[in-house]
Amino acid sequence: AGIHYSPFKMATNVGGNLEGCNVSIIVQQLQGAYEKGQLKNALYQYWAQQVPKIFFTSAEVAISTQRTPDAVQAEEKLSRDVLFEPLEWFLCNGNPASVFQQLRELNNPPQLCGKVFKVGEPTYSCRDCCADPTCVFCIECFNKSTHKTHRYRMSTSGGGGYCDCGDVEAWKQDPWCDIHRQGLGQQSQNPVEKLPKDVAARAWEVLKIALQYAVDMLLWEQMEGVPQDLEPSVPQNTYVTMLFNDEIHTYEQVINALTRAISCQQKEAVEFATVVDREGRSSVRYGNRKSCDQARSVIQRSTALRSKPLKVEVMHTSVCAHQAFAQKVLNWLGEVVTHSEGLRHILCTVALQQPPTGDPCVVERLMLADTALWKTARVQCHQIMMGSLLMDQESKKQFSVLYTRNYPQVQKDFMADDHDHGVSIISLSVQIFTVPTLARYLIMEHDLLAIVIRTFLEQCSSCRHGRYLLDRDKLQKNFRRLQFPLLDLKYVLSMVPDEWNDQLKKKFMNGFNVMVELLTSMQGMDSVTRQVGQHIEMEPEWESAFNLQLKLAPAVAMMAGWCATDKKVLIEAFRATTKALLDLRGSPDTVKMCKRRVCEKEAIVVDYTVSREPVSIHLPICRLLAGLYLQLGKHGLSFNSPELFGPLQPPSAMDLLEQPLRTLVMIAQVHAEMWKRNGYSLIHQVYYYHNVRCRTEMQDKDVMMLQVACTQMDPNQFLIALLNKFELMNWIEDVSEKGSSATDDLLRFTNSLVEEFLNLLIIIMGERYMPGVGQVSSEDMVRREVIHQLCISPMPHSDLSKALPENNNYETGLEGVVHTVASFKKPGVTGMGRYELKPEFYKEYNPFFYHYTRADQSKSEEAQLKRKKQEGESTACPPPEMPALTKEFSSLVNVLESDVFVHTIRTVFKRVNSSRSRSWTEGMVQRALHLVGMALNEEKRLYLTSPYIRFNFIKKATEGGSSSLYSALHDLMGKPRIQNHADLLSWVIDRFDEVKALKEQKQGVSDAQKAKKVSDKSKTDAERKKKAEAARKRREKILAQMSDMQKSFIRENMELFEATGTELSSSPSMDVEGSPLVVTSQFPVAVGPDRSAATHVTLTTSTCILCQEDQDVSAGNKCVVLAAYVQRSTALSKSRGKVLEDPDKYDPLLVSPDLYHGVHTSTCGHVMHADCWQRFYEAIVAKEQRRALRFRHILSYEVDRGEFLCPLCETLSNTVIPILPPSATIQPDSVPPEISLSFGDWLDGLQKTVQASQQTMAKEQEDKMESSDDFPVLPPCPLPAITKNMAEIAAHGFQQLFEYITESGAQAPYSDSVKEMMKLFSRATYTNMLHDPPLPTKFGLGLDPNDDDDRVPTTAWGTCAYTIRTLEWLLRDQGKPLFGSLSSRQADCITALVRVVTVSGSLSDPHTISKSALKLLSALLPQEPLKNIPCILDLDMFFTLVYLHVTIPSLYCDENTATGGTIRGVALNDKHLLHLVTAAHLVQILLAANFSSSDPPMDTEETAEGSAWVKLFMAVREEAGVQSEVVPSGWQLQSYVREAVLPFLRCCALFFHCHTGVQSPAELQEIGVSEFEPLCQYLALPSDLSSLLPQNSGEGEGHAVPPAICSKWCRYPGIKESLASGPASLVQYPTEVNKLVPLPQDYSDVINRGSVFTCPRSDGDDSRAPTMCLVCGQMLCSQSYCCQTDLDGEPVGACTAHIYTCGAGVGIFLRVRECQILLLTGKTKGCFYPSPYLDDYGEHDQGLRRGNPLYLCQERYRKLQKLWLSHSIPEEVVHFMEANASFATIEWQHL
Repeated sequence: AGIHYSPFKMATNVGGNLEGCNVSIIVQQLQGAYEKGQLKNALYQYWAQQVPKIFFTSAEVAISTQRTPDAVQAEEKLSRDVLFEPLEWFLCNGNPASVFQQLRELNNPPQLCGKVFKVGEPTYSCRDCCADPTCVFCIECFNKSTHKTHRYRMSTSGGGGYCDCGDVEAWKQDPWCDIHRQGLGQQSQNPVEKLPKDVAARAWEVLKIALQYAVDMLLWEQMEGVPQDLEPSVPQNTYVTMLFNDEIHTYEQVINALTRAISCQQKEAVEFATVVDREGRSSVRYGNRKSCDQARSVIQRSTALRSKPLKVEVMHTSVCAHQAFAQKVLNWLGEVVTHSEGLRHILCTVALQQPPTGDPCVVERLMLADTALWKTARVQCHQIMMGSLLMDQESKKQFSVLYTRNYPQVQKDFMADDHDHGVSIISLSVQIFTVPTLARYLIMEHDLLAIVIRTFLEQCSSCRHGRYLLDRDKLQKNFRRLQFPLLDLKYVLSMVPDEWNDQLKKKFMNGFNVMVELLTSMQGMDSVTRQVGQHIEMEPEWESAFNLQLKLAPAVAMMAGWCATDKKVLIEAFRATTKALLDLRGSPDTVKMCKRRVCEKEAIVVDYTVSREPVSIHLPICRLLAGLYLQLGKHGLSFNSPELFGPLQPPSAMDLLEQPLRTLVMIAQVHAEMWKRNGYSLIHQVYYYHNVRCRTEMQDKDVMMLQVACTQMDPNQFLIALLNKFELMNWIEDVSEKGSSATDDLLRFTNSLVEEFLNLLIIIMGERYMPGVGQVSSEDMVRREVIHQLCISPMPHSDLSKALPENNNYETGLEGVVHTVASFKKPGVTGMGRYELKPEFYKEYNPFFYHYTRADQSKSEEAQLKRKKQEGESTACPPPEMPALTKEFSSLVNVLESDVFVHTIRTVFKRVNSSRSRSWTEGMVQRALHLVGMALNEEKRLYLTSPYIRFNFIKKATEGGSSSLYSALHDLMGKPRIQNHADLLSWVIDRFDEVKALKEQKQGVSDAQKAKKVSDKSKTDAERKKKAEAARKRREKILAQMSDMQKSFIRENMELFEATGTELSSSPSMDVEGSPLVVTSQFPVAVGPDRSAATHVTLTTSTCILCQEDQDVSAGNKCVVLAAYVQRSTALSKSRGKVLEDPDKYDPLLVSPDLYHGVHTSTCGHVMHADCWQRFYEAIVAKEQRRALRFRHILSYEVDRGEFLCPLCETLSNTVIPILPPSATIQPDSVPPEISLSFGDWLDGLQKTVQASQQTMAKEQEDKMESSDDFPVLPPCPLPAITKNMAEIAAHGFQQLFEYITESGAQAPYSDSVKEMMKLFSRATYTNMLHDPPLPTKFGLGLDPNDDDDRVPTTAWGTCAYTIRTLEWLLRDQGKPLFGSLSSRQADCITALVRVVTVSGSLSDPHTISKSALKLLSALLPQEPLKNIPCILDLDMFFTLVYLHVTIPSLYCDENTATGGTIRGVALNDKHLLHLVTAAHLVQILLAANFSSSDPPMDTEETAEGSAWVKLFMAVREEAGVQSEVVPSGWQLQSYVREAVLPFLRCCALFFHCHTGVQSPAELQEIGVSEFEPLCQYLALPSDLSSLLPQNSGEGEGHAVPPAICSKWCRYPGIKESLASGPASLVQYPTEVNKLVPLPQDYSDVINRGSVFTCPRSDGDDSRAPTMCLVCGQMLCSQSYCCQTDLDGEPVGACTAHIYTCGAGVGIFLRVRECQILLLTGKTKGCFYPSPYLDDYGEHDQGLRRGNPLYLCQERYRKLQKLWLSHSIPEEVVHFMEANASFATIEWQHL
């Protein structure tokens, strides 16, 4: 199609062309042109020739994958050397480095920081001092400021902002950090004057030309070629197809389109898509015009199916090259101006200079063409603006004016664009509009408020008949982009002016009037009419109106706040809003009125039936008026002030009341279930109306408007208007009672509406906690909210914050009040800290609190009822005392003494007293009693504080004798119908009497009544306590009877309980817990002929969880198994990152001490029959195969990998471990006394065996004339051939020791079922260890071809040793004792493993086992060096011990030996073997020891053992040929050896305890006891371990290793080299427990580390999702196409790829930006886990949404450490995936 060039070749060619281009020659040419005034022409000619040569390769940007980082660097260097260096030399007229340094020295110390944030960089906002939440510090400034000790909020930047340090308008106090405080007090001099004149003159020219060139080329639209003055002398005829980014098409759509259009591989298409997404465009085809056009048409066709096609341009390569250079020029300009304030000032002036032609200036051109640019070009333009224009105050002002002037057009362009807000020019609004002086200047001089609001109005509405109507389609589809003018409005209004002038007042009112227009267009939006008969057919759209309300509410509240600061502005705003309200109402003649009458009182009300006519929940004009009304009192104004309305006709009280009352009545009817047929949309609207995010500007304002209307009306008329609107006139007049025609539905609706009416009355009278309504502060308001939330239940800080409304700075005021009313309870290792209400504040609880939802109300009442019962208090929840009302609202209380009110309450009580009435409910009674209580509280308060105010509810309530309200209350006493409210009724009557007595002022009467009340109360309390005591005694009696019955049952069924007891003791019951079943007086010994009797042979039966049958556990019976999970592991690795290179050549027999690779086994402890399990597993496989592929959801386990979930507990498993009886029941318990063989003779026999085998092997190889293979095969030697060379006594003992027991009685008759399950388990460990990922193991479905591999049994032995090592580490890490601390699962697991392993040797092929034993012995007893037999420094001794324990009994087996047997001298063999391996381990320790001279000498007397260790240390080092720089003291060396050998001894103790069943010593079941000596005693080792090595003389030589063996250990090839390479390459003893990487205490340090991390594959770009591996500390670029790699032919993310090199397929990560833990296991499974970082309230902050400072919780990090070390991550992941089906939708492999 076209010609392709290699980037490397191009670079070379260009370099060749430029060799003659000396910088000095170019500078001279430029100098000459400059002097002639032709600098622009000279530069353009030079660029025309060189730019296409250098940036030619960028036309091929990703045409092929050859564009390596080296090619990018070569291009970068060329452009620097050839293009920018001559320019800098010319600009500086000298060496740029020295000139720029001199310019920097001329600068004043900076007063502003101005650091531009990268994506993900940490930012800090001081909650106490910031002017608004957008004001932030960078981490350097924050750490050097006083704000670190304040309340601050932490977050990560989305990119695009800059640090506000030094901006006095951004901070209320301390605007400077210590760095920028130095810039204070500098003289304000024009910075250009400081520049050398020559540099300044050149700068004006160079910066102007460079900026003009960059902008011209970026905005160049003719893709056929460059401007004439940039055309090269030799024209090229090549083109590129340039693909542009959009936010509509997905990665997959772009990748598919590219694979079709340019026939590239999937991987290349992914790279293209990644570049397009990151940079905004990428060239995808390079060649002639025809081929490029063809690629463009294919891409557009394939992406135009469901949306507009991708933008694709065919560009000439020279255009592409110059645009690439233009971007570099912008970057260069940004760098140059950082050197000097003067240069920056020149650039600002040039950018803002109006051309003489009258065309827009450079900045304005960029502003208007922003949406025509691609992503990186936009970002660079914005950064140069922020780095220059916005750093200079005068330039910032000019830029702001330009921005304001073009604001409507810029917003219109943004609406038509599809790029995100962060890469649009409108994202700079926040940098301008949040500066108070600038915002005010723009309002006064350029009418900013009106422009912003009008821009929004015009974008989302249409104007008809002079009134704007909102366009629902625009709002619904584009609101995400439409909302930004509303955010800008919030920024503009964020700071209230301290002083007003006429111009500001005028322009503010302009903006206010446009806002009123907007609110007018919203008034009555989404009105609904009640559906009767049939359900609504289609749910109407309602979200857009609420979205608009949410975004607009803060701006409306701020405008009211501005109005409140000036009386004239407030009056004008009030008039404008009132006029809008009256205009909406229309002419008074058109409003239909009617008369209503209740108990002789008459009122004229609006005739409007809510249940039949349309009603809207959106009333912004009424709510704005309510907000403004609250501010009137501040200026001594009231509703009746003559100056308030002026010529305007004041609205009537009914005008104020009508609209909000309709809305509240509709909501009451919704609660009464009258609007069910209107569907969910109305229910959702009602929910959001009450929701904390909307209620401040909706529900609260509606209630306030009702309170305002109430103060302007006669209270009786007000109540009649309410009753009429609630449609309760028939109810109040008893019509519904008299007529029997009332249906059940109508009765139910009416009763519910009465409850809602009384509820609204409680709210209107009682909700005074609003500054301006009640005499309260805003703190009192928040305090009351907190009290009522905590009355529901104790709450964490975050939940409490969510329940409170936020102000404009996102503050709730919670911290200021919460500690006065609540106490904080700190969290444990799980859960969150919670606040609990202090007891003295429960009296302020109001069950009808208006911000309670119905659910909250019932929960709070239940909680209070429960608390009161526990404390023996009265169960009444009386109305709390209320604060005094302000003067404007003082007439509100008159409602509570009005005739209609008393009549209404009396009607309720009368209905309750009437036995035939159905028109009452318990809810009515409770609310009526509550209202009476409120009236009594009010009368008492007014009487005590304002006796001059006439309020006489008691007089009204007692009028009428027997028909009075007071009589009705007394009639209710003792009525069973209201039993639930009897306590409240008593409280109301008591309060009635108390207030009545108080007012009557009859002291004697009062005292008598008080005394009577006190005695009545004490009687009631006494009765209550008596009942509680009786109930307690009754409970105790019943519990005692139950206990007696249980004991009796146990006595009668003792046999049954004994059987069950053994079964339940520890499920398969191999107790490692150390609970002594047989108490022995002697110290227990677990090894050797003198070992103690087995006391843990407890398991007799197990119950299968599948068939529930009991089964005896014995070798010959049906096999029972434990569900188990086998997994590869690197948790114990001391060589992190080292992986198994070639599994086929790996020998699992010779295990390296760094344990870089192992297999861990765990079990849930549930037992099944082997055949039951096989049927269960086959059923799972069959079910999975039957399910059609398209219906498969991602399971939490992979059946094709042999995985399944335990049928009982759903723990992940992939194999089973057979449960075998303890060896004590099969093998002889002790060595027959006739066998006596010393350690030396035993060792001599083994040495001769190894020698003979090696000689035979050498001879065989000579015969075959072959070199030895990778695995030397040592042929087994018959026993007689060894014993004939030994002394007679020794030979006899050796013969007897290794003689196989073949008597039928002693031979273990293992059933086929047991053998099959053992093979199955070995096969599972083999496939898990040596294959990646593990192969399916075909459980129960046929044999695996790997069964013939000699390594199959070895891997099973290895998993036993590895699991024991892991548990020892785990116990050590947690500081727990060796025995008694393991969970039953862990104990069951290692006991079952040890039993399987100890038997597997005798059940496998004897020849194979014998060869394994010989290979191990040839490493432990080296004769001649053999290939692939390592030195002892490269052997793990515990693994070697376990392997030899299994294999040595089969050392002398032949083909005739029966499988399943055992040798006679097992116990003696174990003892000698342990001595030998311990001795080898001690030599390992002495060789690897590294003592520094800094260790202080201990003033301790030398012991014989210490002296012996020093001699041994010197001798071993000498044998190895290593000089010791430091010789430690005897005491020091003795302490070191004891500490170093301890982990090995602990593992041995666990192994032999499980093997022999010998009781563990009590000393090892306690913490803080020295373990060394009890361990030695338990393992039959001498407490002076130096006696195991040959240099020690005296006693105990019998069990010392001969000097010859010790010498061979030290001189074996490889020892000297290992020691010479230094201590870093050796495994140090004692092996330290691996831990997760240490994390910093403060989370901001983690964020900072994440922000400096760049994606390793994206030319230094920031990573979008930096993720830290907690195992090795490496930072990864997660969840990104750029860092995907292929794993087994499948693309996987960076984290998934990493777990296979670091964690053997399991990983634990910290996602830095989200502050959450990611757990991964395998490719397809993962889950998110709470972070260990908590705030001061004990809560983690996922996604940093709250922004509180986070600190590391060590307990939670230790919990994560335990999760990782105990290999529980796969189990945790599967449990999460099973519990959360939504996790299955996440593509974990791409993280």
